[in-house]
Formats: sequence, structure tokens, C-alpha cells
Amino acid sequence: MHFYKHKMVLVTGASSGIGAAFSRLLASYGASLIITARREDRLAELAEELETAYETEVTGIPCDLSKPDGARNLCEELRKRNISVDVLINNAGFGFNGRFDEGTLETYEQMMQVNMNALVSLTRQLLPSMIARNSGGILNVASIAGFLPIPNFAIYSATKQFVINFSWSLWYELKKSNVRVSVLCPGPVDTEFQEVAGVASWSAALRGLQPAEDAARRGLKGLAGNEGLTFAKPILRIPYLISKWIPVKIGLLAGNLAMKK
Repeated sequence: MHFYKHKMVLVTGASSGIGAAFSRLLASYGASLIITARREDRLAELAEELETAYETEVTGIPCDLSKPDGARNLCEELRKRNISVDVLINNAGFGFNGRFDEGTLETYEQMMQVNMNALVSLTRQLLPSMIARNSGGILNVASIAGFLPIPNFAIYSATKQFVINFSWSLWYELKKSNVRVSVLCPGPVDTEFQEVAGVASWSAALRGLQPAEDAARRGLKGLAGNEGLTFAKPILRIPYLISKWIPVKIGLLAGNLAMKK
């Protein structure tokens, strides 16, 4: 995809799932990469794979975005290495399935830190240089879970609604510039997220989990086209439209049935 050729792209949560898929596709499009995640060994393996397969520049920077200073430390490391980011892909995130009182406060604080705070921090620190160059892009990864409040997935769905609203606002603010913004809303994707979030049994019952590469490809296409909201597959537009018309209480009932363990 021409938009990404010769661009320096930062991908968070790059060690697995959609993040790794983003990285492989971007390398194939001719982008240079900064990949970051907590797992240093996986980053090193992915960097070696991409450099060998695509002869592109890949820089792995381990970073824990669940820490309050994680995003600042990452940007400081970029400054030390004199790396200027052309495209930011805020992909890092995780969830928890269970009643609100069953999860720990630490889990919720870390989830809000990764899903919202780090995303905002990275965007705020890297956006000014894009505006100054009048070129660049920001792709935020949300979820169809952000369309409605979901019992047993309360904090995750709330954080993803935040990402959707934030991204739409940013898209509007920048629409007269050449800085592109899009928010990708995947449905169930075949990644480690399902197991980590505790929804593996629920997801396994669904037919046709979307491959991570398909979701990532759709997200990259959406950003290249400056689509404010991008669905990982067309059918996901249906629950989005439904969420705009059905009463919240009916949505809560449907979400509760879907997310029960």
C-alpha cells in the first residue's frame, strides 16, 4: 500500500495478534518499523523475521504501557535515537471478562492505563511533529465492544467507547490537514486476546473468528483512506447501526447474554 512506503511506523502491542499482523503487512508495504511490547524476546524474533523477509529497518523497543510513565519513556527513547514517527498505530490493549467486583483494582487501573491513557499520551507527544510536517497518520484500535455498555466486560467496553469518541474527534479536528486518523473496530479475532481476557470459551463457540491479518489489513486500508471509523469486516457495520437505534437496556441484555461465562 503506497501510503506506507518509506514511512516510519510505530506499532504498539506488536509482539502478537493484530499488532504482529500490522507489523508484517507494513514491512511488506515498504515501511520502516518501530515495534514495541512488553515481551522483549518476541520483539527480537519478530524484528529478525521482518528484516530477513523484507529487508526493511525494524527497531524493537521493549516497553510496558501499563506503567504510568511507559508512554513517556517510550517517546524519550525515540528522541534519544533521533527517530521521527510518521505513522502511529495504537494497538496495545487488553480486557477482562467477569463481574466488576470479581476483577482486581490493579487489573482495571492497568487496563485503563493501556487502553486509554497510554494511547492519549503517545498521540499527544507524536502528533505535533506530524502537524508541523502536514503529513502522517494515527490508527487507534478499538472494538465493537465499544458500541454499547457490556455487563461482565464493563471496563473494557467503556475504554473502547472512549477510543472511538476520541478518534472521531481527532479525525474532525485534523480533516483539513494531511494528517489522517482512523479507528479500527474489530469483532472477535483469532488472537491471544480471547484467552487473556477470559472469553476463550465464548469466542470458541462463534464461527469464523477473523484472522488477525485480515483485521490488520482492513485497518491499514482505512487509515490510508482517512476513514474516521473502520470496521474489520463489513458485517460489523450491522451491530454498529443497531447500537444507534435500540434502547440501552435491550443492548445491555444482549451484551450480558453474549459475555456470560
